[in-house]
Amino acid sequence: MVYGEISTQGLAQCGGLFLLDSETKKLSGTYCRIADSTQIDKYKATASLTHYQISGLWKDDWELSFKSNETIGSAGLAADFKNIGYSIAASSTPSLTASITAHTDHSGLYATALLERGSYELANIIWNSENEEDDVNHINALWKTEYIRKGMTIGANYKGNDFNAHLEQISTTPKNRTREYFAKDSTQIWIWNSRYAHQFKQSLLELSYTGASVDVNLFGNTYRDNSTKRFLYLPIEANLHYGDIRWETSLFGLEARGLKTDFHISKNHKRFFETLAPNRLLPTSLTQTLSFSFLQQNYLIDADLDIAAGTFGGHFSPTFNVTTHLSVTPKVEIHGYYTYDELGIDKTTEQTTFIAYKGYDESWFWTFESFGAITGLGFSLEKKFESIPNSLSLEWNAAQIIPFKTELHEHSKSDSEPASSQKKSAGSSSSGIFKNGFATHLGIAIQF
Repeated sequence: MVYGEISTQGLAQCGGLFLLDSETKKLSGTYCRIADSTQIDKYKATASLTHYQISGLWKDDWELSFKSNETIGSAGLAADFKNIGYSIAASSTPSLTASITAHTDHSGLYATALLERGSYELANIIWNSENEEDDVNHINALWKTEYIRKGMTIGANYKGNDFNAHLEQISTTPKNRTREYFAKDSTQIWIWNSRYAHQFKQSLLELSYTGASVDVNLFGNTYRDNSTKRFLYLPIEANLHYGDIRWETSLFGLEARGLKTDFHISKNHKRFFETLAPNRLLPTSLTQTLSFSFLQQNYLIDADLDIAAGTFGGHFSPTFNVTTHLSVTPKVEIHGYYTYDELGIDKTTEQTTFIAYKGYDESWFWTFESFGAITGLGFSLEKKFESIPNSLSLEWNAAQIIPFKTELHEHSKSDSEPASSQKKSAGSSSSGIFKNGFATHLGIAIQF
C-alpha cells in the first residue's frame, strides 16, 4: 500500500481563570492539555491528554465548596472521502463518541449526526458547619453522572458565505452510589446554535447565537445499612441566550457580546419532595427513627436568579516580520462590560409533629450591578523552517477585570417583620471577586 503526504501537528497549552476576594468567595480553574494529530491522505488519528482543576468556595457562617480534579486521556480516528466522512473517539472518563458526515463536493452543503455516551465525575461538594458540635457538621458528596448526547448539524458554504446550525440533546440517568453522601441528577438539556460568516477580501464578519434550555432534578442522598435516603431535592429550570458579533481584519477587530440567562427553583409540597430535609442526614439512631413519624423539619425553597450582561470592545494586533521566517504579533485588547443581576429566595421552614404543624416564612432579595473594563495583553510568535519541523508557534495572553463601579444591595424579610422594615445593605464601591479576577493562557504548537 502506498501512502500520500503525511502531516503531523502537536499542541501543548495551559491556562487558568481566577475570580476571588480575600476571604469568603472564590472560583478558579486551571487546565493543561497536550494533543497530537497525524494525517495520512484521507485518514486522521488524534490523541490528547488533559488535566484540569476547578474549585469554588462560599463562606457565610458555614462553608460550601466544590472541587473537580481530573486527568482525561482520549484518542480518535477520522476519515473523509468524496461525499462522506466519519469519526470515532474514546476517552478515559469513560465515553465513546461517533459521528458521520454527508457532504457535497468541496463541502458546499453538509450534514453531521453525532452520538456520544459516557459517564463523568462532575464535582466533590463539601459542606462544613462552623459549629463542630452539630450532629452533622461535615458532608462530602460525590456528584457523578451518566449521560447520552445526540446532535445534528447542517451547513453550507457558498462564495465566501458560511452558515451552519446545530441542535443537540443531553440527558442523564440518576444512579445510586455506595458511599455515605452522594449527589445524583436527572437532567434534560437542549442546546441550539447558529453561525453566519462572510469573508470579504480584507476582513471577516461573523454573527453567532447560542440558546439552551435546562431541566435538572438534583438529589442529595445518604447511604447507610444498604438503604438510600434523600435529604436534598433541587428542581432547577434554566434558560440561556448568548449572541456575538465580530468584525476582524489582519490588523484589528471589533466585537459585541450579550448574555441573558435565568435560573428557577420551585417549591414542591408533594410528599417526599421537600427541598431540604436535615433529619435524613442524621446517623442511624432511635432519634432518627422517631423523627420520621413524630418530629420532622423540612425546608421549602423558591429561588429566581436573573443575569444580564454585555461587552463591547476591540483588539489591535499588528504583525512584524523580524526575519524572513520569523514573525511576532503583539495583541492589545480592551472591552467595556456591564452586568445587572437579581437573586430572590423565599424559604418556608416546616415543622410537623404527630398532631400539629408550624410554618415560618423568610425571604431575601439581592441586586448586583457592575460596570468596568476587561483589558488584555498578549503576543504570538511564529517560526517557519525550510526543513522538519515545518513551523513552530508560541502564543501567550492574559486578561484582567477592572471594575469602575460595583453595587450589591440586600433586602430581607421574615414573618416577624413588616414589609416596611426590610433591611438594605449599602452598595459597595468595589468587589474583590471582580477586582482580583483574571485569566491567562499559554500555548505551543509544532507542525511537521
